[in-house]
Amino acid sequence: MKQYDLVSQEDEWGCGAACVASLLGVTYREAKKLVEDIKGRSVNAKPHGLELHHIALALQAEGVKVIADWDPAVPASEGTIVCIGGESRYKYEHYILKTPNGWMDPWYDLDESNMVAKYRKDYPNGADFLVALIPV
Repeated sequence: MKQYDLVSQEDEWGCGAACVASLLGVTYREAKKLVEDIKGRSVNAKPHGLELHHIALALQAEGVKVIADWDPAVPASEGTIVCIGGESRYKYEHYILKTPNGWMDPWYDLDESNMVAKYRKDYPNGADFLVALIPV
């Protein structure tokens, strides 16, 4: 694995783990273990998914310091993980990663039988910026 490679989430609530994997250049399973060690339970366990601090602390443990920013006007630099929400195809909040190839979306098409990552030019239609984790 190389940094910013496409990483498909392998769990319904694994988008944050997939973004961590792509940013660090590790496998999904390695990243999932990192974030689950911080969360103290599975990414699928309630509360479902990952909170911002789970991702930030997992990255910090691997030597990547990030800051949270709630200002959508700040341009996203490479390595920024953004939580999106709003009236999009995604039922709940969803994490995507800014890469040199665009936004790495770990579950691009929402096909439940086949979670496939792809690069996006922009946020999905109807998605709103909620918060970003920006590498410093």
